[in-house]
Formats: sequence, C-alpha cells, structure tokens
Amino acid sequence: MSRSLLESARESMLQGLFSDDPFVLLEEGKYSRHQIVSAAFRLSSDLPEAPVVMNLYTRRHEFLVVLLAVAFQNGVTILPPNTAENTVNGLLDEIESERKLIVGDQVADRNALASIDLETLMSADLVNETLLQPKLQTLTDAQIWLYTSGSTGKAKKVVKTWHQMMVLAAKAIARFELNENKTPGCVVATVPSQHMFGLETTIFWPLFSKLQVWSGRPLFAEDIKFAINLVHQPVWLVSTPLHLKKLAQFDTDWSVQNADFQDGSEGLKVLSATAPLDVELAKTVSRKMRARVFEVFGSTETASIASRETLVFEAWRLYEHNRLQKNDSTDGYDVIIQDLDERHPLQDKIQLLSPTEFSVLGRQSDLIKVAGKRASLADLNRILQNLPQVEDGVFWKPEDSERLQAFVVSDESSQAIRQQLAKSMDAVFLPRPVHFVERIPRNEMGKVPVHALLDLLNQAKGEVKG
Repeated sequence: MSRSLLESARESMLQGLFSDDPFVLLEEGKYSRHQIVSAAFRLSSDLPEAPVVMNLYTRRHEFLVVLLAVAFQNGVTILPPNTAENTVNGLLDEIESERKLIVGDQVADRNALASIDLETLMSADLVNETLLQPKLQTLTDAQIWLYTSGSTGKAKKVVKTWHQMMVLAAKAIARFELNENKTPGCVVATVPSQHMFGLETTIFWPLFSKLQVWSGRPLFAEDIKFAINLVHQPVWLVSTPLHLKKLAQFDTDWSVQNADFQDGSEGLKVLSATAPLDVELAKTVSRKMRARVFEVFGSTETASIASRETLVFEAWRLYEHNRLQKNDSTDGYDVIIQDLDERHPLQDKIQLLSPTEFSVLGRQSDLIKVAGKRASLADLNRILQNLPQVEDGVFWKPEDSERLQAFVVSDESSQAIRQQLAKSMDAVFLPRPVHFVERIPRNEMGKVPVHALLDLLNQAKGEVKG
C-alpha cells in the first residue's frame, strides 16, 4: 500500500472514533466510541506528560479509556505477560521513570494511580471534535510494551506504536470483512486485552471497524452464553484451544437469539489462536456451537499475519501485503510486513505452498531429538491432552537428560497413561517419569512459562500411582 493510501486509511480510522453508534456493550448499557474517546481525553488531564502506565484493567472499556489517555499524553502503556505479583513488581522495578504508574481493578501498589472514577468520566458530556483532533493526530506515535509468554525462556519485551497496531488491525479487518456487513457483529472474548491476541481482537479490531465488543471477559460457559444472548447480533467468540476444549465438554445451547439477520450474517463464529487447534476439537466446537471455526497465526512480535478456516483449509493464507522470505542464516522463514517495512523471523518451521499460502510443521524450539528420532513437543502434548483420562498435561525435556518427562493432571496410573500414549507415538518418546500434579501452571493464554515448569519439577510428586 502506498504512503498516500496509508495516510488516507489512517485518517479514516481516526475519524471513526467520533462515531456515536454503540461500541462497547455491557449488561447495564452501552458506550459509543465518542464517549470512550471523550472519557480518555478527560482522564489524560490527570496524567503527567509522558507517563509510563501499567494497565491491568479487565473490562474492555476501562482498559481502552486508560490506553487512550496514556497515548494522549505521549506516554507508554505496559502490558505484562501475567499479573503475578513478582512479574508486576519486577517490571515496575526495571522502569527508571519517575512517572511510572499502575492502574487496574484492584491495585494496591506504591505506584498506583489514585482511584479513577471511570463511571463519571463515561457519563460526562461528549468532548467537542475540535478539542479532540490535536490529541488524535499525535496518538499514533505512542508506544505499547507487550511481553512474550516466556514459554520458551524469559519473557521478552516487544514495543509497538499505535500506528503499527492500526496498520496491523486494518489487515485483519480486511481479511475478515469486518466493515462489510450491515449487522456489525460483536466480539465476546475469553482472552485478556494485555496479550497481543487479546489486544488485537478486543481493542484494535473493534475500535477501527464496525465491530462492537462485550466489555466483560466471561470464562464460564453460562457467562459466555449470557453475553452472546444479550448482544442480539452476530458474535465472534474469541478464545484459545485450551478454553474451547473446556467449553466443548458442556451441553450448552449456543444458538444466538434473533439470529435471522437481514444481511444473512451467521449467528456465531469462533476465532482461536495461541496454539494450533486440533481438527477433532474444531469439529466438536463447530458441531456443538453450530459455528464456523477460524484461526489466526502470528506472534507477539508480528500480531496476526495470516488466517484459515480450520475445517475448510489446512493451509494458512497470508494477509494482504505480507510475504514470507527464506532466511539463509537461520534456515527458517521471515515474514515481511510491507506496509510497515518490517521483517520478523518466524519461530515456526514453515513449508511455503505458494506466495500467499503456507503450512506450519511445528515450532522450531519444539522440535526435539530422542534416541536419533525427531518429534514435535506440540504434537506430543496434543496426544497427551487428548487422552480421555487426562484432564491436562505437558511434556518436558530436561537439559541434562535425553529422556522425556511429563506433568499430568489425572487419576490414572503412569503405566496406564504410557500404554495409551504408546498407541500414538514411538516408544522412545514415552515419558519417564510421569509427575502427577494438581494443576498445570498455565498463564491466561493457556501457555506454560519455562520458569513455571521448573518450579513444578521441584514440587512434583513423582510416579505415585504406579
């Protein structure tokens, strides 16, 4: 896309922030984009210039008001990989700025901002467009700091500007035709806005398209169903494979009320990311929820760069103006995001099928070698987690041993689990020992940080069930 077209698209996206159409939906009402921006404008006057703010708000409209207010003050928003006290305090301690603050639903910290009366801010009169325009023009340079999950090592900081996030969002909006339907549709998400997948789908995609967003983050099946019924329009259910697996266990009626939409929009679509979605699980979700199932492919560094409809296409299709190029030094592929003139190495082993399509063969760091045989940890984990006797589980390969181990939540014996695994994998990959634990320490996106596995190893009960 040419620079002039990018500028035009940027102006159009910013102009949409003055819309008075319903945008954020709550059980008790709704807010427009103009109301959100007006509240952020007022809040920004209470912030110092160039603040560094950790945003821990859970509800989407509260998160967004703070996100915008910080950007209006040319500040930095910090989105931690998790909300554990050690993680939050560690990141705050690394920040040298005297203008660092932390805000959230229940924050008790030395750097906490005095109580924000968001309800009053949201109910105040709309701010005139003339006053807002100067703030919006500088908005795109503000930074957002995200962090990788740490599932392959220490969490890494990734810096994105509002401009980058807007360009990346525009690609996804075009792919999923989020500005095309007369019936706008609403995002109902189980993922937090502090992670890239959640930041994209619950904040930037809706903010700059016709989509609406449910403010809450429902986790239980009945709460998700409640939100779906309350919005009375097509729904994008945004979740992860781990969460979808739990939802699929319930006999919930997922049909959308008043689903006879004039433009033919479907009642429910499911969007998944953070890990490959098992085809059998996708079939179950599609059947039980009567929904089409989609996935996006990406990373914290790139945001989503490709998508597929899981039960229709095995291959991933790149967003427009994205391309893959071989990296000779790593023997892998880089994604080139042409609209941003950016190049990022992919951590997955890729098979290029055409200039716009590819298959994922496994994560580079997941590929292991045991007794001369290779396998993907992701594939082994999928087999383990799909065993009917296993509630949750994960394989682990210690650095000082070639033999695999496993952490498992199950009432079965280790022998029974190995017997079931032996039906689907080579004997060299069978775990010894099997550590039985009460739960797998997953983060909010369903990933298991390396440090959490090491802690689990120290606490493991061992093969206590024979």
